[in-house]
Amino acid sequence: MNLTGESKFFIGIILATVAIIIGGVFFMSKPEKLLEKSELIPAGSQIKGNSEASDYLVEFSDFQCPACGAFYPQVKSLVNANKDKLSLSYRHFPLDQHKMAVPAALAAEAAAEQGKFWEMHDYIFENQAGLSEEMLLSAGEKLGLDKAKYEEAYKNKKYQEKVSKDLADGKRFSVNATPTFFLNGKKLNPVNFDDLKRSVEEELKKN
Repeated sequence: MNLTGESKFFIGIILATVAIIIGGVFFMSKPEKLLEKSELIPAGSQIKGNSEASDYLVEFSDFQCPACGAFYPQVKSLVNANKDKLSLSYRHFPLDQHKMAVPAALAAEAAAEQGKFWEMHDYIFENQAGLSEEMLLSAGEKLGLDKAKYEEAYKNKKYQEKVSKDLADGKRFSVNATPTFFLNGKKLNPVNFDDLKRSVEEELKKN
């Protein structure tokens, strides 16, 4: 059968379209590359739960973010309910539009110097509506920290480099919103907390 030039042109378009579709399906079906645990949880990370657990959840979060505040009590409950077989690592991802996010992160790290990161973490989220410089300065005393030591670390931005590294790592891992979660190296896209809980519980059942 002799094809006209126009027919050959249209057949070429069809074949090219099929090839693109097949290539797209192949690309989309490829398993997402898992991030190494050492990348997601570098030395010095703040960890809650069982740090030796095989299942680990990493949260990139912003202390001033309303969505992070909404997730906070539920994530805390999830980790407490599975504290023997799950670890949670908190990493800072302060968004530009939240002016108190970096100060809050610095305050949490200053508290961590005295072994009270998670107490400060909880205090900030539980008082998120009143987040301010004054609140952060008074938080140290409320949590029973050495006031002078805490304020020196906080005011001198002693842990700015750590906060900046968390932010840079998050961007490298394609974090673009908060909270963003990684479960055993895989980035999750939960629509709500129930999605997150379901993903964690399914993973725990595997081990």
